[in-house]
Amino acid sequence: MAKNKISFIFLILLLAGCATKKPAPVIAEKPKNSQVYNEKDEKPATPADTKPEQEAPPSATAPTPTPAPIEATAGVVKSLPRIGLIFSAGGAKAWGHIGVIKEIEKAKWPVKAVAGLEWGAAVAAAYAHQLSANEVEWELSKVRDLDDLERTSETIFGNQSVNDLRVPFVCPSLNIVKQEAFLLNRGQLKSLMPFCISSPGISGAYKQSIGLLDHISALSQHMRATGVKKVILVNVLAQGSKKPLMGEVGSAENILWVKAAVAGAQKPSGIDDVIQIDLDDYGIKDLDQKREIIARGAELSYDQIKKLSTKYGL
Repeated sequence: MAKNKISFIFLILLLAGCATKKPAPVIAEKPKNSQVYNEKDEKPATPADTKPEQEAPPSATAPTPTPAPIEATAGVVKSLPRIGLIFSAGGAKAWGHIGVIKEIEKAKWPVKAVAGLEWGAAVAAAYAHQLSANEVEWELSKVRDLDDLERTSETIFGNQSVNDLRVPFVCPSLNIVKQEAFLLNRGQLKSLMPFCISSPGISGAYKQSIGLLDHISALSQHMRATGVKKVILVNVLAQGSKKPLMGEVGSAENILWVKAAVAGAQKPSGIDDVIQIDLDDYGIKDLDQKREIIARGAELSYDQIKKLSTKYGL
């Protein structure tokens, strides 16, 4: 009887031990491509161990570069070049720039700065305001005379300031008395513009200053300082016949205009590419044909812009 009692007690103790024993933990398999988190840092760890970059010493103060714009296409992210446009001089031929801008707008170029010479400066400033070809065409449709500089500038730009523009703008002017060239990019546009759009053979000097026709390399250098990577010149002074651009062949005015045409044709220093617009059928004073000039500018630039878009991956 005592032996059966002891066996019974032992059985009770054995059952009690089994009831209090913890079950073995179930370990779940880690899913593929999952992120592993470090509880201490609360940051996702990368699949492969990589050494952290060393911190720069406190004394090092390197400027942070402006990132280039990016575009995502079908899951692929590509960097787009920061493009700057320089619009050449041309008098009435400068309306050809508007046609070029229309094609650039269709191609969706990332234009980050603009500059212009003579009436190309008026096109550049109007474009810099909203980056809209339609706005440029509308504003310059108000021009009735190429030599009425003050009234025309106020009509186009009103009280707009350079600070109101969406992208940096600059134009060159030569002070005849001081014999010094200036790059103008501050203040109200209606006050600034006459110094840049005044030209030989059309309006003459404005307050002892005149717009420079071939100051292209200086404009390019200035634009690159704003972060532009590719500078493209739009030259509406391209010619096939090589006939006089202004007056007689040997006149001072024609010599200045021919010098500007040659500068644009030879791809000046600092220019990556040139869009050549041959408006040989139109004269520098043919403002009454501005609609035809705009259309011709679009037509002649179409293939060139398409090739450059492929070249720069746009």
